[in-house]
Amino acid sequence: MSPTTFHHEAMATAFQALVCGHPPTYARQAADAAFRELDRLELEFSRFIESSDIGRINRLAMHGATRIGDDTFQCLLNAMQISALTDQAFDPAYLSSPGAPAHETLLALDLATHTVTSLIPRLTLDLGAVGKGYALDRMAEVLREWDLDHFCLQSGGSTVLGSSPATDPAAAWPVAIGGHTLRLSNQSASASGITVQGTHIVDPPRAAAATRTRRTWAFAPSAAESDALSTAFFVMSDAEITTFCAHHHGLGAAIMQADETVRFCGVFPAFMD
Repeated sequence: MSPTTFHHEAMATAFQALVCGHPPTYARQAADAAFRELDRLELEFSRFIESSDIGRINRLAMHGATRIGDDTFQCLLNAMQISALTDQAFDPAYLSSPGAPAHETLLALDLATHTVTSLIPRLTLDLGAVGKGYALDRMAEVLREWDLDHFCLQSGGSTVLGSSPATDPAAAWPVAIGGHTLRLSNQSASASGITVQGTHIVDPPRAAAATRTRRTWAFAPSAAESDALSTAFFVMSDAEITTFCAHHHGLGAAIMQADETVRFCGVFPAFMD
């Protein structure tokens, strides 16, 4: 059965849901439920909405604290963990306190109360490079609650989350990566580059634009991970990416080379070609 496709605008980009194995009417109801979850998360994550969790955090004075929702806390916790793993090549606080020393502790997270405390005069968080991926993960949970197991979710063409029955490898979702076609099955792939938006990715430790010009991809079990890691990989050197993937089981990368070929490392989906 061909997939039924649904579209939705949120988080300043276009989201897409492709659903297989169910009548269009049922698929639409499930997709609408997933999109409602997406809209709810945008109201919590957006730094441009004053009443959002992130908006309230970004207005904290030094040593000020605020309690935030479960999803914002989990997304921020994931982001801070990836920041630590990548030596701040990815950093949701890259807009904070210009000139602050690298690796300065900017905030404190209280696991028991889901409270965020600012440890600097100007804490500014941006979940834009992880929030869309996190939203795809939550949307996938909603679709599975509707007993869907064969679907593909996309955000802005940069992150793809594919879900397919484990008993049917042929049902995996094809994704083009630099001239190759890979199949995603219960895995996510994300891309970062400057072709569409121009120079916009920041190298947080240098507080300057990343110097890489060719695209990077990240592969991970969750869309939140692949979303954040593709940004980190764009900042890191090829050698750093290779070492990172060698030391982190279940994660992979693809790096566009100067001759337009793609080099893969770590764990990545199987090739079709």
